[in-house]
Amino acid sequence: MNNIEKIQAMLNGTHRKIQVGSEPKTIHQRKEGERWTDGNGREWIKINGQRRQITKMPARGFDECKDCEKMILKKRDQDTYNRMQRCYHCQINFEVDLKAEGKWKEWVIDQETQRWKSVEKEVAIILKEMKKDNDQAFDTTVAKALGNENVSQQARKLKK
Repeated sequence: MNNIEKIQAMLNGTHRKIQVGSEPKTIHQRKEGERWTDGNGREWIKINGQRRQITKMPARGFDECKDCEKMILKKRDQDTYNRMQRCYHCQINFEVDLKAEGKWKEWVIDQETQRWKSVEKEVAIILKEMKKDNDQAFDTTVAKALGNENVSQQARKLKK
């Protein structure tokens, strides 16, 4: 088909469109519940006719500050949240309020007392385990059997 015929077909509305660089949708249609990995290494699944990315986020969701209910996303906030269940800024505000009320030193002493009580519990558990390990008598029968076998092997070697 030459250019003139193509132009006449366009004017008549009988021309055929040619698309370059894409594939029809029928090639990549997925079935319900099907899982696949795209070219970037992301995993997908088709649920209720929609594709959804499979993430490695925990099922429980994100932590939230107990004061401001902000999601804990930054490392600084996470470190503070792990100890105090607050984000970094709420913890600072909490301690400033305690200082203003004159209760901060008592609060610090209480925190240290709780920390040392937990350390004491851990040490007690470790000591119980060590005592239990020491109370168990060493089974000498296996050691004696191995020693006797070594002696008999040496005796056989000397006879040869």
